[in-house]
Amino acid sequence: MDKPVHILDQIAIQWKNEEERFFLDTEFSENYIKVEMPIGKKHAWQVDYHDISKSANLESIFNDHYRTEEDDDFVPLMNMYNRMMRKGAFPSAELDLGVVKLYAEAKLTDVVNGVEGGGWIVSKRLFEILKNFNIGDYQVYKIAVQSKKVVSEDYVYLHFINYADDYVNYPLSVFYKGKGYFDFAARAILPESFQSSEEIQAVSNRLNEGVSWSDFRENVTIQSKQIVLNPNELDLFAFKNYFLCREQFISARLAQTLLDEKITGLEFIKTTKVK
Repeated sequence: MDKPVHILDQIAIQWKNEEERFFLDTEFSENYIKVEMPIGKKHAWQVDYHDISKSANLESIFNDHYRTEEDDDFVPLMNMYNRMMRKGAFPSAELDLGVVKLYAEAKLTDVVNGVEGGGWIVSKRLFEILKNFNIGDYQVYKIAVQSKKVVSEDYVYLHFINYADDYVNYPLSVFYKGKGYFDFAARAILPESFQSSEEIQAVSNRLNEGVSWSDFRENVTIQSKQIVLNPNELDLFAFKNYFLCREQFISARLAQTLLDEKITGLEFIKTTKVK
């Protein structure tokens, strides 16, 4: 007799099938590929622990440039780090980010998954490739990676900002409304042809009039089904606006280069969401 499928696995399978049915009814993009960092068998990340206490200058840089009168005398080191690495900000290039320690079963790859801050830990070899592509504004910081008892200095923390919002062709893009996370039946393509994110916000406000934002089951969300981009030179990007997309994408030319160079630690996934 087959082993019964756990209810959470049933939900996950249903969600995957419904997602594919909804998004995979059109051709895959020829220009862009979704990129993800693979999930391990035992843990979602490779990084077990970010030892920021190994930083040579985090505290001094914080005290010189970030400390305010509202701060208590004691500010935890990770709070210092998170304040410096907030989105849209680039701390001093001299900042040392200490050491990240990997889980015992994690392998050293060109991209190391599992550190907070919005950037990537990448091998210096990968960074030499990426800096020749359009990855937006960026800064690299010193960081070491410990795998078992070996500490590698052959990595940098790549903090980059590259949003594609300004290139979105709203009239050609497709948006849908829905309720709840698993209420697939509530999804419906919006017939409106939008000209901007402000117009989408106005429709969202109208659909949610009288509904509390915290009422998850009744709150109507608007998301993109297919984003059409105007001509651009983006090679690694995400979207800032909530109505667009929360995933990261790379250009087909960058994907081909990373494959040719046998870069590890990234998963390339065909997409219909960005064209």
